[in-house]
Amino acid sequence: METVQHTDVVVLGGGAAGVAAAVAAARKGVKVVLIERNSFLGGKATAAEVGTVCGLYHFSKNEESTYIVNGFAKEFADKLQAQSQSTPLHVPEGVHYLPYNIDAFKNICAELIRIHKIKVQYNAVLKNVSLDQHTIKSVSIIANGIPITIGLNALIDCSGDSIISQAANLPLIKSDHYQAAAQVFTMEGVSEESEFKLGMILIKALRSAIDKELLGDFYDRVYIVQGSLKNNCVSLKVGIPIAVTYAPGNLQELRTVAQSLVVNLSQYLISNVDAFKNAHIKNIAPEVGIRVGQRSTGKYILMEEDVLSCKKFENAIANGSWPIEIWEQNRRVNMRYFNLDDYYQIPADCLQSNSLNNLFFAGRNISATDGAIASARVMGICLQTGYAAGCLAAATALKLSMNDTIRQIQTEQL
Repeated sequence: METVQHTDVVVLGGGAAGVAAAVAAARKGVKVVLIERNSFLGGKATAAEVGTVCGLYHFSKNEESTYIVNGFAKEFADKLQAQSQSTPLHVPEGVHYLPYNIDAFKNICAELIRIHKIKVQYNAVLKNVSLDQHTIKSVSIIANGIPITIGLNALIDCSGDSIISQAANLPLIKSDHYQAAAQVFTMEGVSEESEFKLGMILIKALRSAIDKELLGDFYDRVYIVQGSLKNNCVSLKVGIPIAVTYAPGNLQELRTVAQSLVVNLSQYLISNVDAFKNAHIKNIAPEVGIRVGQRSTGKYILMEEDVLSCKKFENAIANGSWPIEIWEQNRRVNMRYFNLDDYYQIPADCLQSNSLNNLFFAGRNISATDGAIASARVMGICLQTGYAAGCLAAATALKLSMNDTIRQIQTEQL
């Protein structure tokens, strides 16, 4: 039997952006329902075990990592750093990032949801969206096998794949070639204590194996998740040599190939590399790491030129400090940098649908081109766009001024 509910704001997707959006809306005093397809929160941060939060800090060659953002994103990062017992790291080019513990990320998300009395529908999938006069009236889902219809005043899509825009047949921003996917897994029993040395050992061993045709040439796309080497455990990220297409069966193919890559790679390392000879697979991340999906079309589309020129906006709601980072199928990462000690901004119009009055989006499916989303997709920025979308959706539900709300977001975050 179908259950009918009503709330002020519905958030689809319980990743970094979704949790931030739900908390923001709840703090504005509205009722919130969060819909999550997994049985836990965190999205790609926990299901794909990304391992580092990028986009929190200034793009600078200073040794000290300083926040580019205030408000909820900083609050979340402070909690995550404390519970993970980690410190920010940086590379010579000037990017700074925060390694984190997967369980700590899950726990903080769960704690925030509990404190703010946000109702969560876990193990849930979207069935359809009901529209009337350019407004979403309700969503129908199946959660734990139970059909539920939820009436609403505003909806925020934080799914990463613009699921609401797809269901409502709205215009989408699609890519000709989506970024390469990756699989993270953790090995236990590693004997090397220096992450830098282990990285050098890994590169040398894999290059030798490829040259001798013991491993395929795509095994040159193996990286240590930086900051992950602790207590004889290390997390490795391996690029998957299968294109992300979103065609039927593509996701399952990616998963199958990823599992095979992990097994082959780990067996080779254990048999041929001294640092791994007593190691074994501790765990494999439940999900493949898909970096970019289809994006929704907003009132403004963030452009690659906006990122590289460090464009500022009068209605900005987020600061972007991460370079354009593109992972292609046949090569290692391609980074495009803007000027040191500068940053770009994301306007509120990238978070609001150009078609529906009460639809907002945040995280990886904001309104942006391929080049722009290659920067704006990182978690530090997702936390910002999520919180901003939550504030905007709450203002819509409460019929408050959007301009006043944007100014409040700027005061809190920027």
